[in-house]
Amino acid sequence: MARTETVIAVAEFDSRIPKYWLISSLWVLAITCVGIPLVPLWAIVGWIVHHKQYDALGCQVTERSINISKGFLFKTQKNIPLDKITDLAVKEGPILRALGLCNLTIETAGGGQGDGMGHAHLIGVVDALKFRDTVLEQRDKVGGGSAFQPAPASDDSVLIDIRDSLLRIEARLKDGK
Repeated sequence: MARTETVIAVAEFDSRIPKYWLISSLWVLAITCVGIPLVPLWAIVGWIVHHKQYDALGCQVTERSINISKGFLFKTQKNIPLDKITDLAVKEGPILRALGLCNLTIETAGGGQGDGMGHAHLIGVVDALKFRDTVLEQRDKVGGGSAFQPAPASDDSVLIDIRDSLLRIEARLKDGK
């Protein structure tokens, strides 16, 4: 039985994203010797492919998570729990800035290494700063505050025991030399 959650916000994506993707891919083809002959072909085929990619973009913020879907040939669906989000960064490169777009990067705790693990990229979210603030507000509601809560005050006796153990280890290391 699937659990339904209330949708808090839905990301709207800028219609200039396919243009950004096309410019970026043509740039990569143009700077490689092998890719130069493919530039005219990709200018046509890429326009179609990137529009289909754009049509497949989706992002919703629910009570407990962000649900992201993308891709038309290779579909990807990510569900990122809000309480695992550590950072939402808004980035702009020269091409993004020229088109009036930005990249919203979502980073999570314990995401691991490798491509696509522990983070997500949302390019061209309309009013990205407002969307970021909405996500952070909902994350704070779910987690009862920011993702980085200070640890509760510990018993000083534990710290004293740790210090004493370290002093004993140091003494033994000095004696062994």
